[in-house]
Amino acid sequence: KLGGRGIPELLTACYDSSGKPDGTYGPINPVVNTTWEYLGTFFKEVAGVFPDPYLHLGGDEVSFSCWESNPVIQQWMKDHGYTDYSKVEQYHETTLLDLVARLNKQYIVWQEIFDNGLEVLPNTVIDVWKKGWEDEMKRVTASGLHAILSTCWYLNDISYGADWTKYYQCDPQNFNGTKEEQELVVGGHCCLWGEFVDSTNFLTRYWPRAGAVGERLWSPASVTDVNDAGVRLHNFRCRMLSRGIPAEPPDGPSFCTTEWNGITPPS
Repeated sequence: KLGGRGIPELLTACYDSSGKPDGTYGPINPVVNTTWEYLGTFFKEVAGVFPDPYLHLGGDEVSFSCWESNPVIQQWMKDHGYTDYSKVEQYHETTLLDLVARLNKQYIVWQEIFDNGLEVLPNTVIDVWKKGWEDEMKRVTASGLHAILSTCWYLNDISYGADWTKYYQCDPQNFNGTKEEQELVVGGHCCLWGEFVDSTNFLTRYWPRAGAVGERLWSPASVTDVNDAGVRLHNFRCRMLSRGIPAEPPDGPSFCTTEWNGITPPS
């Protein structure tokens, strides 16, 4: 929405019941050419700066209310003979995926795109983040699409005690799928949303808990011993402290072999 203040035409202006703008904005307005002129320039720059083969294009929790109230989109719906505003979302996703494909990038979208029945390109990766992920992974992979998992690894969901163990024990291929379906799971990632996070606590909340996620995703499925992992995570935290990263203790207060009187010497 901050971007929408600088480029007002990018986001959809919301209208009240009297047909006047109410001063708020909704999702991107996909039915005007200026949106795609801007996004084409934006993603071309992103593709040039970041060499990663994948771009995460979002698509979760899209509200249709502003689209439904906006006269420009209402007219677009009328011109195309549509009454279901999911057609606006479909048009947005199809156009966006085509744009990114022309940049030789692959794409990841949140599971709502799949759940809402939108048509996607065959190489689209679905990011599963909601509860009941086992059933969702089955549905996604049974349709022939690749999937990644994030449900298990929301680091902003704080719980009392050593919560890293539940991150370590989550296996994204542990669902009732065939071998072929399980092989369509290409990984996962952790999330740290910012409702209660800023620059003062980002590093401590993220590390070393994200290390447990990393080890799970990069280790063979047969490596599952939590006690062994705890030793590695402790040592990992000590290395981070020696490099000036304020990683929190994963299992409560402890000490590192480099410490003396509670002080970690600089590396």
